[in-house]
Amino acid sequence: MECTILLVDDEESIHELLPLFLVRKKKHRFTVHSAINGEAGVEMYDKLRSDGQRPDFVLMDLKMPVMDGVEATKKILESDPEANIYLFTAYTGTEEESGALKAGAKGTIGKAADWYGTVENIINLTDKL
Repeated sequence: MECTILLVDDEESIHELLPLFLVRKKKHRFTVHSAINGEAGVEMYDKLRSDGQRPDFVLMDLKMPVMDGVEATKKILESDPEANIYLFTAYTGTEEESGALKAGAKGTIGKAADWYGTVENIINLTDKL
């Protein structure tokens, strides 16, 4: 199965590590596009969509400079109500998470030290598409 992901996160290490762990899954093929903050994420989503490469889903961090994940989620869903946005955050159970879910995010993948578990959660999302 092929899957396109837009990763919106201000931590560079996340952008380096996620593709390295995803490539290990031979039954799935992932293309990961990166944005370093919410504003760049909204712009990248719109660009990919206009280029005919609409992401299958977005992994959205909550706390970022320039534009946070709640605002970016709202903006992406305004332009594409069918966007699949999942929060990718260490801030589960917070007001920010609640706000992003109310804005239309479909769920949360908690950031954990266990990258194998994180990848399995992403595989589970992919299999539901």
